[in-house]
Amino acid sequence: MKIHIRTMCGFFFLLCMMLTANVFAADNISVLKIDTLVMEKGVENYSLTVKAFVKNHGPSDEITINVVAVDLNGYELQNSTLTGPVDQGKTRVLVGVVKVPKTVYDEIVRWEWKK
Repeated sequence: MKIHIRTMCGFFFLLCMMLTANVFAADNISVLKIDTLVMEKGVENYSLTVKAFVKNHGPSDEITINVVAVDLNGYELQNSTLTGPVDQGKTRVLVGVVKVPKTVYDEIVRWEWKK
């Protein structure tokens, strides 16, 4: 039983450390622009390509960002996680694909970087 408790405590400690490192890593990057493109219009769902232009100011090469679609009132309607390598001092486009219900797509007014 003690081994299980120690293992769980170790797991939570590592999880907290990873989340803290991710917060500090957000200070080393900037998102210059977010674009979307409708790839497929279905009857009920749309398939979107989400592109974020990311600049890396820090030493980390592997970048992960979250972008969210918001409505007119600022409510988050949809999210997407984009990852990829970005060399230090360089700008690169990170791309992801997300399926969005048509009713939700009609309410989206912009996409934002969620730090």
